[in-house]
Order: sequence, then C-alpha cells, then structure tokens
Amino acid sequence: MEADIHDALDRLLTGISTPKVVREIEAGGSPVRLWQQLADSGFADALVPESTGGAALSLSEAFLLFFICGHHALPMPLAQTMIARSICAAGAIGIPDGPMTISPLPVVANDQIIKCRNVPFGKVARWVIVPYVDFTGPADWSGPLAARLLPVSAATRSDSGIPGSLLAHLAWENPVSAGDVVAARLPWMEIGGLVTAALMAGAMEYVLGKTVSYAGARSQFGRSIGKFQAVQQQISMLAELVAASRMAAELGCQEASPGLPNPLAAAVAKARASEAAVAVVSIAHAVHAAMGITEEYDLQLYTRRLNEWRTDYGSAGYWNRRVGGAVLASDALCTLDFM
Repeated sequence: MEADIHDALDRLLTGISTPKVVREIEAGGSPVRLWQQLADSGFADALVPESTGGAALSLSEAFLLFFICGHHALPMPLAQTMIARSICAAGAIGIPDGPMTISPLPVVANDQIIKCRNVPFGKVARWVIVPYVDFTGPADWSGPLAARLLPVSAATRSDSGIPGSLLAHLAWENPVSAGDVVAARLPWMEIGGLVTAALMAGAMEYVLGKTVSYAGARSQFGRSIGKFQAVQQQISMLAELVAASRMAAELGCQEASPGLPNPLAAAVAKARASEAAVAVVSIAHAVHAAMGITEEYDLQLYTRRLNEWRTDYGSAGYWNRRVGGAVLASDALCTLDFM
C-alpha cells in the first residue's frame, strides 16, 4: 500500500507539476488550479489520522512523498501542508483549506506588528504556522515553541526580490488576537528543516539524473563527455553527495514520537543537505557548461531551489553548531560513541 501511494503521487506530479506549470507560477501565475488538483488527490491529508479522513502515514512513511515533491520541483508547499495538517489534527484545531507553510525565522515584535522574513512558499501559501515567543524577553529558538496559525490574507506580503523565488516577507498587525493557537509546543525549526532536507534530496536526485543523461548525450572530440575520466570523477562525487543527502533525510524522518522527528537527527539531515547543495549545484553546472544556466533548460529550476533551500530554516553552519553543541554537552567520550 505504501509503495502504491508513492507511485500515485509520482504519477500525479508528472502530469500536473510540469516545467511549464512551474515556470508560470514562478512568474506570478495563479496557483489555484494546481492546488485544487493536489487537494482533490487527498495527499495533503497523508499524515492526518484516519478518524479525521486521512491516511495516517507515519513521518518515515511520508519521507518519499516529500522526496517526490522535491524531485518534481512542485511549486506548492504540499510537504509542509502534510505536516501542518497533521499537527492541527493532533491539537484538535479545525484544519483550514488551502496550502500551509511554516515560518522559519524569528518573529520580530515592533509596535504590535509581527514580521516573518523569507517564508518558504509565502507567495502561494494561504496559511502560515508562526512559532510564537514571549517578546517581553529574549527570544530562544533552540527549543519547543507554541505557534499560531495565521492567514496570509491578513498579512502584508512583500516580494523577496529573488527572481523566480516563491519566498515572501509577511507581516501581521495585532497577530496575538488573531489565528488559532497550535496547542503543542514543538521544535518548529527542526520540523521545517527536515521537510526541506527531504525536498532537497529529491531535487538533488533529479539533478544527478539530468547530469548523467547530459554527459552521455553531449559529444566532444568524437565521443560523449561522460567517457572522459575527469567528468566521470565529478559525476561520481555528485552521486555520493546525493546518496548521502537522501540517507540523512530518510534517517531524519525516523520518528522520535508519533508524527515528530528526533530534533538531532533532523539537524543532521538539514546540515548534510545544505552542505551538499553547494557542491551538487557546482558540479552539475560544470558538467553542463553554458547549457546549464540557460532559462529554457530545466536544470535551473532545481539548482535555484537548492541554493535557496539550503538556507531555509537554518544554514549548514547553524545546524552544525547545534549538533556540535549536543556532542560537547553529552557524556560520550568520542564522537563515535555519541553517534
């Protein structure tokens, strides 16, 4: 059954998340039709309990669904919506219609205005889960936080300024009096980072396949460039990076409690994916040469996302510091014992 669900999503996105559709939405086209097709498929409720109409998949079972979304460059936050809807259901909150995302950065209070910068999929989301802190004192984002579910329609939305990006800056006035409180105190940064790591793993898998295919088809000096040892070495390195990122993301989706990741495993997954993204993009474009940077060629739909996603919900440096701090705070005599 699990394999059937994954195959069904792959087939669906092959038909509806085409490069043409991705480009149209990135250019400011309406995402309504695409989201309606996703909503009608039922995948947004994949992690929701069966008692409320969902498929009750575990986080580990949902990993491949997140991966497939990244592999198809889906320009909608379906993966984040799956997580958000399951959390709302667990907190006995009415699940709203429409795409949902999670705010990744500290929320700033200034004259009763709450600001969220660089919200992933902020341009196309209808709802945002905003982690909430007591702004009368220093904000601590390293642990579990309560959150509010706020409507994007009530926010002032501004563009990030990045061409083709679906990021947006959002600001709400008097948000404390608006929106539902998500009852559970959860590690929101880890949740967002893990979902992004899985999306990145899927995008990297596509980049690897595209690069191997191009190296086999492109000829130079009478033979395909994929037969040159220097190119083979680069592609081998690319394959290693992609495999390691996928493994880290999959391990990160092993649940610590129902529906929630182990925060440290999620940190490792995001750190691994963010580090790998730099080299993956570099190698892919090096093999493709000038072809890879053209707007008409689909590679840039993925490499742009990887460059963007690697800093969403914390960069590699942020998560490596978190992992390193946990190692130093443990009683383990060496790193291997800690692992």
